[in-house]
Amino acid sequence: MAFLSSKATLAVDARDKNGEGPAWDANATRLLWSDNAMGIIHEGKTDGAGAWHESRRWNLDRPIGAAIPRVKGGLIVVGSTDIFVLDEAGKTSAFASLDADPNLVTLNDAKCDSRGRLWAGTYATDLSTARGALYRIDPDATVTAMLTSVTISNGLDWSPDDSTFYYIDSLKRSVDAFDFDSSSGTISNRRTLLTVDVGGPDGMAVDREGHLWVAVYGLGEVRRYTPDGTLLGCIEISTPAVTSCAFGGLDGGDLLITSVVEIPDAVLPIIGLGKEVAEKAAKAPGAGGLFVCRPGVTGLPATPFAG
Repeated sequence: MAFLSSKATLAVDARDKNGEGPAWDANATRLLWSDNAMGIIHEGKTDGAGAWHESRRWNLDRPIGAAIPRVKGGLIVVGSTDIFVLDEAGKTSAFASLDADPNLVTLNDAKCDSRGRLWAGTYATDLSTARGALYRIDPDATVTAMLTSVTISNGLDWSPDDSTFYYIDSLKRSVDAFDFDSSSGTISNRRTLLTVDVGGPDGMAVDREGHLWVAVYGLGEVRRYTPDGTLLGCIEISTPAVTSCAFGGLDGGDLLITSVVEIPDAVLPIIGLGKEVAEKAAKAPGAGGLFVCRPGVTGLPATPFAG
């Protein structure tokens, strides 16, 4: 298979302080993504011919981690140590809470498995200790810790055949794979699939061919890997501060990529990069925007939360 190299273009100049969590809501033909730092959830629409625009936003005025479509309508949103429902009118209602101290940890990336169970992880607010964890939140609001001693819980997704769960703990700079039992919603047999020497692996998506797309924070790249960890290609973004990606659009062939306006100085030593990268990000065209490219493969839409 040939090595893929391409560039993404700016789709929506959102100027997100911390753009994250793109998710394609197929039922509503819209992209959801968020500015986690500002508590804003964006809704994006496409004309199917390459043009995207922000069609709506919800300003929750609170830190959030991710927003995902919900079978019963509205969205399920994670933030701080809470899981809550957001209806289309912008009203929130509690759904579940983690047994964790919100002063020490906060929820980050989240996604639903094929049965509509929500998986969401936390990271330590001091960005240095392994206080984080990965949780499974069932439709009946039961919360189960699946992994502990996590540094920064980030990207997660499943193989198309539902047999493998992929997971990123960013400070370990690795993408790990687990055996996944979709009936019980359990994971086992953890192994490291690949490591990133420089930069921080952040959000991720899996395409219909089973290949992984990993956003590398600090390098301005979304890399494509085989299921055994072989690098196949790279999508370049105009800002080094790339955070996550998801497949979407009317045919599932758009790779939507989020970014941040600036890289905090405290993060640089964590990802092994110098201050010049933060300076580059601050001046980069489209920083904090939503980017798009068409890499020639398609992906699945977000699975709605069943609760």
